[in-house]
Amino acid sequence: MLSTRFTQHALVTEAHKTIQSRLSAKSITLDATMGNGHDTLFLARHSAKVYAFDIQQAALDSTYQQLQKHHLADKVVLIHESHEQLRQHIPAGEKMDVIIFNLGYLPRGNTTIITKTQSTLSALNQALKILSPSGIISIVCYPGHAGGQEEMSAVTDWYQQLDSHQFAITVIHSMQETAQSPRLFVIKAVQNILNNPEKP
Repeated sequence: MLSTRFTQHALVTEAHKTIQSRLSAKSITLDATMGNGHDTLFLARHSAKVYAFDIQQAALDSTYQQLQKHHLADKVVLIHESHEQLRQHIPAGEKMDVIIFNLGYLPRGNTTIITKTQSTLSALNQALKILSPSGIISIVCYPGHAGGQEEMSAVTDWYQQLDSHQFAITVIHSMQETAQSPRLFVIKAVQNILNNPEKP
């Protein structure tokens, strides 16, 4: 099932609004691209436990500072690793209620270090395997930088291959959207995907 809507909010804000209904004090969540820690902090405020990944030490440092400031560091596992390695760091059998991907580069960081199409697709496929039966995945893509359009096109191709009986997909656009504007994709599990055995 695919739907489209528009928002007047910044897409990161819209992503938080969209996923908040799936969060509770018992939730286990994942920030696949921690950046400066805004998504990680949001998840920590509304979850029991958060796993957060990034390949840049600067991202871990910034995120840790934010978590310390708000006394939430004990709820978060910071992992200095690419999100394509996420299943190596998530305990077997542990399922995520919310997974956030905020793609692109580290704001105010090195803009040549960006998420890559192949590693992003690998991480998204792994994310499906660890998503809880009522879980949700939020993906913000940024086509305005080098490599960003290719990555967004690949994410679009990826979600179009998903089983519509298992996942409801919403594409969210900015009201003032241009060709360079970010895009938000929301993937909601609509039935128990654990009924389908994982392939090796």
